[in-house]
Amino acid sequence: MLILLPTGVSLEADLEAPTGSQDSQQNKLAILLHPWSWLGGSMNDQVLHTVSLPLLRRNYHVLRFNSRGVGRSTGWSSFTGMNEGKDLRAVVQWGLDNVPDVRSILIVGYSHGSLIASLQPVLPPPIKTSHILLSYPLSTRGLITLFHTSKYTSALTELINNPSSNTLIIFGTRDDFTGEGVYDGWVQTLQKETDGEGKGCLQFAKVDGATHFWAGEYGRQLQRLIEAWLA
Repeated sequence: MLILLPTGVSLEADLEAPTGSQDSQQNKLAILLHPWSWLGGSMNDQVLHTVSLPLLRRNYHVLRFNSRGVGRSTGWSSFTGMNEGKDLRAVVQWGLDNVPDVRSILIVGYSHGSLIASLQPVLPPPIKTSHILLSYPLSTRGLITLFHTSKYTSALTELINNPSSNTLIIFGTRDDFTGEGVYDGWVQTLQKETDGEGKGCLQFAKVDGATHFWAGEYGRQLQRLIEAWLA
């Protein structure tokens, strides 16, 4: 299907209904963001399919979409990601308008998609907003955002400091683009940001041996980790 957005683009998308038993009349919606389009990223990325399974089992409607210029989506990909961030906000609103009685939204970004996911702020009550940032491209962030690093740093800081936020950051120790030590230092910085009262809920999961691409057993481990976090 195509989603026509007020930002002026139409985005190719796929919306899957949950496979688990519905335990309430209140719906949950997960929106998944794919890797960098300039390197061939699309909503059909295998990692997004891997992530979808535990979400569907946990009664989430799962919405994947192609960003600007990918597949049948119109428009042009930006180098900064700022336009994609505006599109995401519009997609979130589309989801609220088209999935009845959504009370919980989960934004899942993988690789470059995690940068865009971090731009989505917490929604006002009664909707609960959560984020999963998977394989956040920390070391290449400047290069793939046309050196708009500070904007993404500020967006993530604002997100995790929101007392209503709920964020899970997942990375592997053998990520192909960001070293384990770089991730560890970043984790310490973010943990300091959320020390004290009135801050959001921030959790980390470091998966020993996992690369940026979560193949084989690491994909299954990723599914188990996400499903446990959602419980």
